[in-house]
Amino acid sequence: MAGLAANATVIAEWAHTLTGYPGTVVMVTNPVDVLARYFADLSRARRVFGIGSATDTARYRLALAQHHRVPVDTVDGYVIGEHGDSAVICASSTTINGRPATVPLDVVTAELRDRPRQINRGIGRVRNGPSAAVLSALRKLLAVEDGTDVLSVNRDGVWLGIRLQITAGQPTVTPLSLNEREAAQFVAARAKLGAAYRTINREGVTPCR
Repeated sequence: MAGLAANATVIAEWAHTLTGYPGTVVMVTNPVDVLARYFADLSRARRVFGIGSATDTARYRLALAQHHRVPVDTVDGYVIGEHGDSAVICASSTTINGRPATVPLDVVTAELRDRPRQINRGIGRVRNGPSAAVLSALRKLLAVEDGTDVLSVNRDGVWLGIRLQITAGQPTVTPLSLNEREAAQFVAARAKLGAAYRTINREGVTPCR
């Protein structure tokens, strides 16, 4: 959530510039879930998607593949909810080579939470992961190819990461089966994102000029 107020002023400027925009918007700026909602509300654009959970999902699959010493493309698992410390690792539905996977939650949770800090301590930014997520999302949302992606979308007024089946450019929510722990975490992530959004509305962020 760091930088929420500062980034919101920039997003507000773009939203007012693109009021009524009919095309597809892919949000990259953090906190991506809150700012995707903010842009959508201010601009009234209908096709707004955030890529945060897509990058979390890619990192999760890589961490699990490394732990089990298998190719990453054999891992099928998702991270949903908030792109941040309240991300929900869907361990109960994760498979490797089509079979239920053993997920060391402490290891993969630490990896997901520490990766941004490692980036900040190193080069200070990252391009490849977000670029790949944007390209993957746009290829599906612009009907270049069909497939499954996990993007931040509107679910009853709150934007958060959800698995989508995208066919001919049209996304359909395909909910994952969550166990009790994962469901509780998802509810908590939703509440956190809703509260964060209320802070920028309450403060009345002014677009930069």
